[in-house]
Amino acid sequence: MKRAKRAAAYLILLTVVSIAVGGQTAERTIEDRLVAFTQQLRMGMALASVAAYSPTLDDLRLHAQQLINLLEGAGGKHVVRPSPLVEAVPGLLVEVVALGPRFDALAAEADVRVPIRDAAKNVWTFLSYALEAALSAVDGRRIDRASADMLRAYAFLLAAYERPCDTPYVPALWTILRAYGIVERIGAENES
Repeated sequence: MKRAKRAAAYLILLTVVSIAVGGQTAERTIEDRLVAFTQQLRMGMALASVAAYSPTLDDLRLHAQQLINLLEGAGGKHVVRPSPLVEAVPGLLVEVVALGPRFDALAAEADVRVPIRDAAKNVWTFLSYALEAALSAVDGRRIDRASADMLRAYAFLLAAYERPCDTPYVPALWTILRAYGIVERIGAENES
């Protein structure tokens, strides 16, 4: 059982790293960096959600730490290095700061530049709050409080994302129903 949990944890870590590192070149376009940032942010929301609904405090701490690693990056103060691959992850907080000058350069007109700069500050603030919540969860001694911290982290990540999105979930019954193509039948039976 522990081996399966560790394997799942490393799979999540490798996914985070592959999203973060995938396609990196010496100088990527701002569009590519924003796409990668968005993918990493969505991964962060998934990690926060999985952590919040973890059955044990140890599982919750593992996923919360993965979120901390994703937020802070390799040079972060609270990063735990379960794998040498984590060295390649710049961190969402670091990346939003690094993108700031690029935003200014691309938006020469003040009516475009100011809202973009403000939005970047808001993203950084929400990510900082998510980091604080995840750190609180890692230090938590009660699963109910640590779960609440991770739900708070999820809410801050969702605020940084700004767009409504589907809540990350653990595949279960509806995955099976979709695979067999019977979702419509379930919906039709509920209507009658």
